[in-house]
Amino acid sequence: MSLNPAPPMKTIPWPSLSLAALLAAGFSPQLHANLFTDNFEATVVAERAKDAPPQPKGPVPYVAFDGGYIEAGDAIAGDTPPSADQVRQELRTALEAQGYQAALGTPSLVLTYHWGVLRPDREQIRVPFGIKTNLRARIALISTELLRAEAENFILGREKGTNVDMNASSPTLLTGPVQTVLQNAKFARIFIVVSAYDYPALAERHEAKLVWRAKLSAQESSGEMIEVIPPLIATGGPFFGANLPEVRILKTTLSKAPAVTGADTANTQPSPGSYNLDDAFIQGLLKRERTKVSGVND
Repeated sequence: MSLNPAPPMKTIPWPSLSLAALLAAGFSPQLHANLFTDNFEATVVAERAKDAPPQPKGPVPYVAFDGGYIEAGDAIAGDTPPSADQVRQELRTALEAQGYQAALGTPSLVLTYHWGVLRPDREQIRVPFGIKTNLRARIALISTELLRAEAENFILGREKGTNVDMNASSPTLLTGPVQTVLQNAKFARIFIVVSAYDYPALAERHEAKLVWRAKLSAQESSGEMIEVIPPLIATGGPFFGANLPEVRILKTTLSKAPAVTGADTANTQPSPGSYNLDDAFIQGLLKRERTKVSGVND
């Protein structure tokens, strides 16, 4: 597996002195990427739950709930996120391409999604012999569940040889990927996380039984958020419902989401009650996921 913290070194013409000064000062997180190329690297993490049934071959009806935009960590002005309608439209298009269909009747899956940017939080206080929730969120965003546990164990074991999850002891083979994850977790990332839950378990037993989850992200320096999230969804879409043993790094290109038509903006957030789902339970699920993805307990 290859997770590169930065694109390969390129030979480029010297910019003007004024432009060079802006770059050196870190004037804009997007300036570095867009000066010379529209290409960027998308990180794809896709896993199915251990007890999830095989992916069905026919159309899979679903209902999707937007957990909302997240901007966590240090605040930086000047970036433009896509609208909620644009994200919903891009996600629907990617899902349809993989055989998922918006349910007209009873769905098989309940999808939730959260999107935005996750930056390091330099003001968050770290608990002694623990891991900042902000750092834990950034590690989880670019890791499989096994790799996440390995990375956290590495941090805890390095600080003090206690509080280690012994179910995820670090074999030599995983040392390289763990170091790569920890290096990449230092950077701010634009992301979208899509989770799929079993509908009958939610509707009948109020049980959030995860079926699959896809985590798509790119370094914030890749470009404007409004130009990064749409291709992230399109690039990661083929892996919705997949089970990848390792993290994938894919090349893609900046692409601004098209304008949303009036028809697409109608009824953007479905009502849980319309699908025999408990509204309070769904809102609670979205809040718990938001806390986990962002590393912030609102």
